[in-house]
Amino acid sequence: MSSEEAARLYSAFVGQDPASAIQVIERVRSSGVAQDQLFDTLYVPALSLLAGAWASGEIDEITFTQASVVAEQIGSFVMPPVARADTGVTLVLGTMHRDRHSVMKDIVASALKESGYRVNDLGVDVRPADFLERLEETGSRIVLVFAETMATARAVTRVREMFASAGRDDAVILVAGGPFTADTALARSVGVNGVITGAESALRVLARIREDILGGDAS
Repeated sequence: MSSEEAARLYSAFVGQDPASAIQVIERVRSSGVAQDQLFDTLYVPALSLLAGAWASGEIDEITFTQASVVAEQIGSFVMPPVARADTGVTLVLGTMHRDRHSVMKDIVASALKESGYRVNDLGVDVRPADFLERLEETGSRIVLVFAETMATARAVTRVREMFASAGRDDAVILVAGGPFTADTALARSVGVNGVITGAESALRVLARIREDILGGDAS
């Protein structure tokens, strides 16, 4: 499948045209792409284009938000049909306080759940204390914080500071969102362990964490 189809899907998102988006998906499926490949080969690249356009200023926040709604509406058309075996790994995720963007969070959460991760989704507008509280409740060591504005991205430093104050320097804090994609130095400045750029990226990073950091620890 060419990148042209992902570009067409992106255009349908920005054009607020779910019918055209579904047509793109059906065309790609009829070309021989299996249902379990649609998410990674079509949907994720289109979302990457959307996130990149937002981060670069090519589209404004209103357009981004409206396009994200369309992306969320048609998400079920590209989801893999069967969930994989339980990985035994628990993680906590949510969108940073004062940020109500949810689409990328929902997509990444769905991909992780489909791949067998135990996802605790706190939703949007999540305070640092709420991330810490759920981490303690679940026994997890992994937190994924989403932020789509520069102000909320910079505020992620409060999550790291709160974890440090609570003696949870062992926690792995990951971030995702347009500001972090546009400026790789931003993640280092707020003290996190890594950046997620989409669903496929999340799966790669979590697989590496399972192997290199958690080892045999399933929490």
